[in-house]
Amino acid sequence: MSGRSEKKAYKGQSITVTFEARRCLHAAECIHGLPEVFDTARRPWIQPDGAAADRLADVVPRCPSGALQYELADGGTETPD
Repeated sequence: MSGRSEKKAYKGQSITVTFEARRCLHAAECIHGLPEVFDTARRPWIQPDGAAADRLADVVPRCPSGALQYELADGGTETPD
């Protein structure tokens, strides 16, 4: 299995963001929504502590492919409207 098919977790103090590269459509909703968290020029490219968890919880669901997901440290996850 290649590394691109794995789901990677980026853990912050209040939120963990996961990314599944093979699902990514490169729409850049994440980068435009929170460039202080999502920056492909940095390693790691996702830095969850770069913004408040509630802001991440707002931007992550904008990912059109579902490649990005999150879980709050208190166990909460995104919920459909």
